[in-house]
Amino acid sequence: MDLDRLKTSHRINLLISGIIIFLISGIIVLFVRHRILLKNIAPAPSPQKTEANITIQNFQHVATEDGIIQWTLEAGSASMYSMKNTAELNNLSVVFFMKKDRKLTMKADHGLLNSKTDDMSLSGNIRAEIDDYLLTTESLNYRHHSRIIEVTTPVDIIGPLVTLTADTLNYDINTAKMRCDGNVNGSFIETHDSPPK
Repeated sequence: MDLDRLKTSHRINLLISGIIIFLISGIIVLFVRHRILLKNIAPAPSPQKTEANITIQNFQHVATEDGIIQWTLEAGSASMYSMKNTAELNNLSVVFFMKKDRKLTMKADHGLLNSKTDDMSLSGNIRAEIDDYLLTTESLNYRHHSRIIEVTTPVDIIGPLVTLTADTLNYDINTAKMRCDGNVNGSFIETHDSPPK
């Protein structure tokens, strides 16, 4: 009887030892496999190279102040970066609303909108129209708080009463006043009608 008990006890010990060895081997295999997989995964991209949080087709944005619409924006696409509060825009059109129901319309190939401040930078084939005047340039900035447009590249203005070129231009949307600097050249057409206001 003691011999049978001894054999049974020995078998149970062997079985338990086998299960323990099997479990330890399995854990070691899983750990090694996991470490190998971690080495093969590419590191996360740096913040400058991260993709947009969301890309929106036919993007629209309206900037208001005290319930009054200041400007509207439409873009063919917008890539939103929430960490930077920015949207990269393509094929965009902006309409600024001015006093006396006047509108300033701008179109550009590209733009960058700060969604927190509503400031914008536009670039590429910029065309701005107000009344019968057309402005063309390649780069400009809009500061929403002061409602000032700063054209930072050479500008051409063509209209019924004037043609003008300049290196830079500032335009105050609130007062409708413009200041040109650097190599300013122009010609004015004299009329007997009063100029537009």
